[in-house]
Amino acid sequence: MKKIYLLLMSLCISISVLGCSKNETIDENKDKIKVYTTVFPVYDFAKNIGKDKIDLNYIIPPGTEPHDYEITPKVLKDIQDADLLIKNGLGIDSFVDKIESESNLKVVVATKGIEPLSYEDKKMNNHSHEENDDNHKHGEYDPHVWLDVDLAIKECENIKKALIEADEKNKTYYENNYNEYVHNLEKIRDKYDSELSNIKNNKIIVSHDAYGYLCEKYNIEQISVTGITPNQEPSLSKVSEISNFAKTNNIGYILFDGLVNPKVAQTIANEANIKTETLYSIDGVTKQDFDHDEDYISLMNKNLDTLKLILK
Repeated sequence: MKKIYLLLMSLCISISVLGCSKNETIDENKDKIKVYTTVFPVYDFAKNIGKDKIDLNYIIPPGTEPHDYEITPKVLKDIQDADLLIKNGLGIDSFVDKIESESNLKVVVATKGIEPLSYEDKKMNNHSHEENDDNHKHGEYDPHVWLDVDLAIKECENIKKALIEADEKNKTYYENNYNEYVHNLEKIRDKYDSELSNIKNNKIIVSHDAYGYLCEKYNIEQISVTGITPNQEPSLSKVSEISNFAKTNNIGYILFDGLVNPKVAQTIANEANIKTETLYSIDGVTKQDFDHDEDYISLMNKNLDTLKLILK
């Protein structure tokens, strides 16, 4: 009888402990601020700064090209119930612009304080003019500021400030995470500065116009096949023009984005007898890369390896 009593008492205690543990988990999740992010770099920056103090949500499904994404009414409603929305700005995530005018949700633009590059700015060293009408559709400025690591650090600073403002009690936690992450960003920036300081060639052919900040910083000239829209089919004359340019300038590669169909790049590669390589714009990631925990730093390292290969 005594054994049965002890067994029942043990069972009751176990249930009680499990119940407390479950409630504690619920309470812990309840205490987290709910954060929504748009493009992948903003998501990854917030992930590294907020870590387990935030309930982080990535709006664009992995594998989806941000320029093509259309937000659903359900996602819009979910975002309006959150504490914070962090967007990149400069047109790439305009699908959430409607929220700013209809909700009391705190909206933060990660590119605040960053001087943007215009698609018409000569500083971008871009030679594609096929998409003049499309410029108006996607915005006036190049949104891919994170490809300059110093500007990525500025975005991180804006995100850190937003998290602290929304969750003051964890200020030290966010600041420490920010400082640790920025230290890692500075290391990749220094690698870029060192490895690209003595490049022999300074011309790259890219599938679309996404690398202005990177090219400006390292004095690289980008020749874009399709301009702003990643998956637009170029004209036959454009394919011929790019092929001739590659031959004339002894360029051995054409670069396409990780989310872009490589068909066009491969067509030009075959025409010009050159090779293809991937240069990530990092505005989004494939589902495979997302599932394998690729992040901003790992993709920037891959980009550096590619640039060293083709600019040597």
